[in-house]
Amino acid sequence: MIVLTFIIILQISLAIHVYYIISYISKKQDKDFKGFLFTSMINIFLGIFLSVFILLFPQDLKEINLERILFIESGVIFFGMLYVKTKIAINIYKRTKDPQYFHYSYFGKKVLHPNVVKMPELFTYFLTLPLTLVCGAYFIVKLGCGK
Repeated sequence: MIVLTFIIILQISLAIHVYYIISYISKKQDKDFKGFLFTSMINIFLGIFLSVFILLFPQDLKEINLERILFIESGVIFFGMLYVKTKIAINIYKRTKDPQYFHYSYFGKKVLHPNVVKMPELFTYFLTLPLTLVCGAYFIVKLGCGK
């Protein structure tokens, strides 16, 4: 039970770590860099602690139901990626309705400007696509099989 608790804490810490990396790259704020360094140290110490604990008490690792953990994690990641993709699609849709992002042609047709779709959104959408597909496929298959 202790191993599972620390694994969950480590995974949450890794998610926060990724958030700080992305936030620091996009905003270049000092607080994001400090958060990145702090979570790096926590991840290192938690990893070392878990490694030593598992080496000393390997029977605790056998008690963990890894399939259930992977099922839950894949579902969380899948729905998180769907949320990101939906948010991007909604933002783009809202911009298509905003008059500053389009004009009408001579024939009365609506012409969208290229800045309706921003490059960071486009990169985020397509770079998260493989993770969405892999986690979604695993989650759906495990959900359908019932095991």
